[in-house]
Amino acid sequence: MSRTFCRGLATLVGYAVLAPAFAAYALRVVSFETVAKGLSLIPGLGGMWLRRLWYRHTLTACGEKLYVDFLAAIRTPKTRIGHHVYLGVACWVGWAEIGDDVMLGGHIVVLSGLAQHTFERLDVPMRAQAGQARCVRICRDVWVGNGAIIGADVSDGTVVAAGSVVTKTFPPLGILAGVPARVVGNRRESMSSDAASE
Repeated sequence: MSRTFCRGLATLVGYAVLAPAFAAYALRVVSFETVAKGLSLIPGLGGMWLRRLWYRHTLTACGEKLYVDFLAAIRTPKTRIGHHVYLGVACWVGWAEIGDDVMLGGHIVVLSGLAQHTFERLDVPMRAQAGQARCVRICRDVWVGNGAIIGADVSDGTVVAAGSVVTKTFPPLGILAGVPARVVGNRRESMSSDAASE
């Protein structure tokens, strides 16, 4: 069988499996987040294919070749995804705009900004204090290491080290690390020093 035929057959089967979820979501019987979390529990290539089909038809924008690994989920349909984006195992993505060619390792949290909750008032429980969500932008060609937390925009070509917490935006091509993240290098300088040592 040709690859095109197999892909077409997988798509038909995927739509048949997802038909009840699409219908329940359209009728507001279930929320977007409920379906996304349910689909995150399906392992293997079949689970990835179902997640890809779901997000392609429910996100504000979704590019080609989105790969959402096992236990990973996108929380809101307001999110926009570019082409060739990889979300690793157990990623949790809030309201975001993710550019082309972005790789998110495993167990990464992309917050809907850093002001979702406030705690200034002492006479009101923190859970009842209003915050403000915002779209976090991860620009094109970004690589984020395992366990990072992204709360601010990430510029083009940035590398974020594993375990880092990004709380502010830095210039493009930076290498960020730490809690909170800071610039520890620059990809352009790294490339020129590698070339000089050859």
